[in-house]
Amino acid sequence: MKRKIVTILFVGVLAMFASCKKAEKGDTGPAGSNGTNGSAGAQGNANVKIYNYGTTTLTATSINAKFLPAGLTAAKIDSSLIMVYYSAGSGQWNVANGLGPGGAYATIQYSDPSDSSINVYLKNADGTVYSGGTVTWQKVRVVIVPTASVFRTGKVDYSNYSDVARAYHLEE
Repeated sequence: MKRKIVTILFVGVLAMFASCKKAEKGDTGPAGSNGTNGSAGAQGNANVKIYNYGTTTLTATSINAKFLPAGLTAAKIDSSLIMVYYSAGSGQWNVANGLGPGGAYATIQYSDPSDSSINVYLKNADGTVYSGGTVTWQKVRVVIVPTASVFRTGKVDYSNYSDVARAYHLEE
C-alpha cells in the first residue's frame, strides 16, 4: 500500500512539471546599479624613454659616439638606468659595454652629466686603444629607465634588448 501511494505521488509531481509551460520572453527590465570599481592595475612604464638614432660610424681616429637624448639632465642621469643598444646590420641588437659582433672590438658606455650626453667608445677586444677598421652601426637605441621602475619590473636580462623591450613595453 505504501508503495502504491509513493508511486501515485511521484506520477502526480511528474505530471505537474510536465504541464508547466516554458516561460515566454518579456520586455527587458531596467538597468541595475553600477558595480564596485576593480583594484588598481600594475604600475605602467610611462616614464621609460627610448631614443632612436640612425647610422653611426666609428674609426680608429674617431672612436667616440655621443648621443644627446632630448630632455636628459644631470639629475636624470643620476637617478636612471641608462642602456645603449646598437645593431651592426645583422638585425641583432648588441648591448654597449661588451664585445661587438664576432668579438672584433669592445664597447664602453658612459654618461657625462656636464653636457647630459650618453657616450660609447671603442676599444680593441683586449682592452687596448682601438686600432681596427671602420665600424658602422645601422641603428642605435638609448633606453632610459627611472630607477624606481627598475625595481618594480622584476627580473629582466638587460643584456638582451628584446627582453628589455618586452619588460618595459617599448614599441619598435
